[in-house]
Amino acid sequence: MKRLKTALFVTLTVSAAAAVAFAQPPAGKDLLWAFPVASAVVNKAPAPVPVGPQQVAGSDKSYTQVQLDSTAAAVDWFPDQHLPQPTIVRDGQANFGFACGSCHLANGRGHPESADLSGLTAEYIIRTMADLKSAARNDPIRMTAVSKATPESDVREAAAWFASLKTANVQWIKVVEQATVPHTYIGPGRMRFIDPDAPGVEPIGKRVIELPVEIQRVRQRDPRATFIAYAPPGSVAKGKALVSGKGKTPPCALCHGEKLQGLGNVPAIAGTHPAYIARQLYDFQTGARNGADAQLMKGVVAKLDDDDIVALSAYLATLPRG
Repeated sequence: MKRLKTALFVTLTVSAAAAVAFAQPPAGKDLLWAFPVASAVVNKAPAPVPVGPQQVAGSDKSYTQVQLDSTAAAVDWFPDQHLPQPTIVRDGQANFGFACGSCHLANGRGHPESADLSGLTAEYIIRTMADLKSAARNDPIRMTAVSKATPESDVREAAAWFASLKTANVQWIKVVEQATVPHTYIGPGRMRFIDPDAPGVEPIGKRVIELPVEIQRVRQRDPRATFIAYAPPGSVAKGKALVSGKGKTPPCALCHGEKLQGLGNVPAIAGTHPAYIARQLYDFQTGARNGADAQLMKGVVAKLDDDDIVALSAYLATLPRG
């Protein structure tokens, strides 16, 4: 048990150190809820670390917690549900130590700290990687560095594979409006967890606090794990009005499709993790996203304030994906 905990701590520490130099949230704002940067990670387990191999329902695979926490090799609980993974998706040795599937998962959905690639076209993914590599787009987590270390042939293989994944019409995130939330911290995997050392609640403020419904399933990288997102009262209604074009933005459906499920190379935004949506909106505002696809969005986000971004992020998470 002692060896397992030591190995787990080393894995987490190395992963955090690798990302510490990457871009930070916009200056002057407390936006850690949307930008879970490695420098904010607290290296403590949110629950006891299981000993030995673990399994999830419906899978005959097994992995230890050290394997599950590693970014160097992607776990794949259900390999029969998709095409065989290219090497770059499953093996981080070829990619700056980060296997694509370790963060984006075997269904492409990812977690709050990573992008949802399900339903995206290969062309969109390839263009995104090119923007990251050229610094036209700057990622606050780790993709800027990863893009520079990934050969073009691997980018195309990964893009084609993620584009082949079928999106499931599942409600992955439940949004709950309330004025207070439990004290939380950014822990393993740069995910947010309830802090067992800080009982009680605190005002939610201008944040969306997204937590796993079942901690261990999320830490197991179970692609079917679900989340609950706490948002300030009134956020969903305000976000819906903004999305509909009744406020500071044009209707989002004009570009993202009637149900916001994406339209051609314009990505889906329905059912996306609130932290990810917020990061993108702030990045458009600050210029961290400057690729060709970003130019239309700059005008859309120009008048949005923090409350608007929280509301949009909360509302979009209520919609089904796929």
